[in-house]
Amino acid sequence: MPDAVARWLPSSLLPGPERVVFLLLAPAVALSLVSIAASQTLLFSAFAAIAWLRLRGRFDAPAWPAVAWPLGLFFAWTVAAALLSPDVRLGLTIVKKFALFLILFAAPPLLRGEGRVRWSYGAVFAAAAAGSAAGIAQYAWNPHRDLLNRITGLSGGWMTFSGVTMIALVMLAAYTVVYGVRRWWTPALSVILVASLYLSYTRNAWLGAVVGVTVVFALRRPRSIVVVLAVVAALYLAAPTTVGRRLSAAWNAEDTTTRGRLELVSTSLRLIRDHPWFGVGPKTVNTEALRYRGTQEFPDWLYQHMHNNFLQIAAERGLPGLALWLWFMIALAAEARRVLRAVPSPENPFDREALVASVSALGAWTALMVSGLFEYNFGDSEVLTLFLFVMSAPRAFSGAAQPEPLPARPV
Repeated sequence: MPDAVARWLPSSLLPGPERVVFLLLAPAVALSLVSIAASQTLLFSAFAAIAWLRLRGRFDAPAWPAVAWPLGLFFAWTVAAALLSPDVRLGLTIVKKFALFLILFAAPPLLRGEGRVRWSYGAVFAAAAAGSAAGIAQYAWNPHRDLLNRITGLSGGWMTFSGVTMIALVMLAAYTVVYGVRRWWTPALSVILVASLYLSYTRNAWLGAVVGVTVVFALRRPRSIVVVLAVVAALYLAAPTTVGRRLSAAWNAEDTTTRGRLELVSTSLRLIRDHPWFGVGPKTVNTEALRYRGTQEFPDWLYQHMHNNFLQIAAERGLPGLALWLWFMIALAAEARRVLRAVPSPENPFDREALVASVSALGAWTALMVSGLFEYNFGDSEVLTLFLFVMSAPRAFSGAAQPEPLPARPV
């Protein structure tokens, strides 16, 4: 690789197959904020390259992580739920999405090396900046938007856009509290991300971002939480009429969107009551829920999913499936917390990267769980790709994920 290109890469990334795979995986994650097709093309190319290198003995198999057990059982239960569903063929298509979980195994060995986490985060920040700038431009072009015509940035939908922007904002908060505001781009990017999320009208992402960023500051700069609260208060007081109405609607039981969400809660509870073990199967809730609706007031498309991670997973895969998913999610958070507690002090570059990875993972985990009370964001491929990458990064610094570097080979 020409020196002109190599000098922009982490110094720990020597010429060889490891560099090639890293340059497939890291951009793939960043592109999840821009193009899911491009993201998955690079991502599955990285997986294929790892498999090929593994067969040739040139890529060390990662250690079996603690999260593999709940993930494996959750996958098995999901397949069983699909096989017992009214539409087996449709239900089994969920298996394709589980390929994204290979990130949890592929990313840690590739991120093990000074500068790699920072480089990967930089790629995500660049993509987030482009997407958010596009979203702000969309709003400026047409500020008179309703809830069915929200800004989408460079994503395929407004929920996807707000979900990935929420996680990127939490990552940026973690990066800033560890490295400080040393460069002009960190406050500038913060303004762009906050502005685009603010104009997205997406309440679940607003709440998730506020709670996730608060967790980040609580872990590293607890005295600065007042700054977060002050910014939130300022945004609320300065909110335009449309944003103010969107906020107040959450407390208005007569608001159409609020009544719609309450209808989905009652519908999902009736469905789960009748299918407590295996649910109605993946991908079939949107049709089966129509038999459990409590009113004809809302259009059929409202029931495409339950707008809640917990209710959706229980409806699709039963209460045992929900329990396995919770086990998996708790295992992810516990792993990040172990890495955070193991960092002695952020005195060297390696420790600072470990700190960024673990703090942002805990913040992103909280953001996804809180926003997931009001949106099925775990089922969004773009959001899931970015989330799994963030959650996999801490294991690059744990004792279980420290493979020997691959032997350098000119490419």
